[in-house]
Amino acid sequence: MLPKPKSQPSNSSFQARFTGASDDPILEARLTSLLEGIYYLHHKEIDLGLDRTYRFLERIGNPHLHLPPVVHIAGTNGKGSTTATLRALLEASGHKVHVYTSPHLVHPTERIRLAGAPITSQALLDILNECIEINNGDPITFFELFTCAALLAFQRTPADFVLLETGMGGRLDTTNVISKPACTIITSISYDHQSFLGDTLAKIAFEKAGIMKAGCPCVIGYQFHEAIEEGVLEVFHKTSQGLSTQPPLHIFGAQWSSEANPDGMVFRYEDDSIALPKPCLLGTHQIWNAGAALEAFRLIAPTHFKPQILSTALGKIDWPARLQTLEKHPFKELLPKGWEIFLDGGHNDSAGAVLAQQMDEWVKTSPRPLHLIVGMMARKDAGAFLTPLLPYVHSLTLTEVEGEKDSFAVEDLEKIANSAGFKTIHTAKNIAAAVKTVADSEDLSIPSRIVIAGSLFLAGQVLAAE
Repeated sequence: MLPKPKSQPSNSSFQARFTGASDDPILEARLTSLLEGIYYLHHKEIDLGLDRTYRFLERIGNPHLHLPPVVHIAGTNGKGSTTATLRALLEASGHKVHVYTSPHLVHPTERIRLAGAPITSQALLDILNECIEINNGDPITFFELFTCAALLAFQRTPADFVLLETGMGGRLDTTNVISKPACTIITSISYDHQSFLGDTLAKIAFEKAGIMKAGCPCVIGYQFHEAIEEGVLEVFHKTSQGLSTQPPLHIFGAQWSSEANPDGMVFRYEDDSIALPKPCLLGTHQIWNAGAALEAFRLIAPTHFKPQILSTALGKIDWPARLQTLEKHPFKELLPKGWEIFLDGGHNDSAGAVLAQQMDEWVKTSPRPLHLIVGMMARKDAGAFLTPLLPYVHSLTLTEVEGEKDSFAVEDLEKIANSAGFKTIHTAKNIAAAVKTVADSEDLSIPSRIVIAGSLFLAGQVLAAE
């Protein structure tokens, strides 16, 4: 399930930097009320399918048919980071870029970027009101209405490209209305939303592959060993071959690759390669995501594929809550100088695996005690997320995602953590209390590292307090 959007007055440095939130509490209250009301237009929060979307797009003039070149991105893990990296590449080469992502962390205006800037609260309120009036009370889900409003905003604002991220799956996702994208990207496939997308990686890959379009190139990102073993690449090939004009597949490890080297990273493509700095987003997996973005950029803007542009862009990727260092945050005041806090929204098995890779890298390059704080939604597989992290964790503090009825109770998380083998386990009622618990339980004279992870809901609460 996707988090319900909540609007609030701009009261954090995060909102000032990454959202279009207003300082007017009356305007924000109106936006909050409107967003909550949209959920009453349909009896299901999530109802995959495109019939309602196409009907409504027809009513508002089919904005999806009048857009700049579109890159459509799907995947279980990494699609947001890949989108953010591709945006950085396009903007570093002088292009104006619309972006649609979900969910948001703190404020709903994060979801829509118009030609480089987040949509403002007033503009979002206006276009949603317009769409609600045209819809006239007919059944439509929140995500369907919001996506159509974004497409309408994109049509009305000049730009050079649109980056369109799927919400869930791909084949039946509301965003899958672009008949001729400039390029599609499918990032890593893993387990998530199984009740909607299927209970095997092959079934999930089939849903993601539904964004492929005849004749349009598709970049296939890094796939984990388990996904390859379960046949996701075969699914991609079969889907491609079933289209009227087979789309060229650009597959990690075949047509392109990206990997770390001692000085940064190397991106290989066709019979060539280029040495680049590592992306500013932390983690080996971000080198894979950057590679997918680089390959897509090479395909859609080949004349701008130049070392200076690429290097500049990789140092300017904005994507919060992905192994993000919290430099200036109230939580830092609870800890002595020299302690580090990292924030990550990862919440499934693959996210646990890549987080473990980074922890292993820390052990090799900058070892210090690591204290993990986790809050998760009960529909996630907490054991699969936690198990890869066990060898690296000095202490585990479990908390609830405050205000979310579907949050794991700490008692249930504790049972799972015990079964996974964690020994030093603390519990806390909320995230602030969890950080204080670590501070009260550990030797503060030893410079240590805190990682907060397990949920984008939790990450949003941390950033809202920034």
